[in-house]
Amino acid sequence: MSHSIEYLELRCPRCSWAEVCGPEGVVRWLRRAHKLRARSQLDLPVLYEVFRAAVPQFVCPNCQGRGLALAAAEDDRADWPETRRCEACGKPISWERLHAVPDSTLCAACQREEELGRGPAEIEYCPKCGAPIKLRPNRAGGVTRYVPTCTGNPPCRLRG
Repeated sequence: MSHSIEYLELRCPRCSWAEVCGPEGVVRWLRRAHKLRARSQLDLPVLYEVFRAAVPQFVCPNCQGRGLALAAAEDDRADWPETRRCEACGKPISWERLHAVPDSTLCAACQREEELGRGPAEIEYCPKCGAPIKLRPNRAGGVTRYVPTCTGNPPCRLRG
């Protein structure tokens, strides 16, 4: 059974940050909020219903305020395919950049670093929740070892 793809706009009422989400974005937000397991497969209508119910709990990535607003995407962004991710840092490439440079594979920040001759830092992301991973010291037995640790809130129990 085929369902039409719906594009929704998340907006922060405090700082006016906004993001248009299709099915991939909905899954990403739900996994980040721990409302969807990594290997879960839900029908689109159920996925969107869970998303609508979870939106008040989402945290703005710009101002860290809790509670985002949800609306149907009204502009021509909905005609674009799902957000493309930067090959260097893994963050979504902004719609404006993709509109200006359709073949871009790097976000504006990574492109700037590349043009200045500095390579982007390799960032690893947690396979469970998608949060960045940092190396933290583990001083067990008198020996300091650096172990990969999830920076999510709350952190996943990442075992490498």
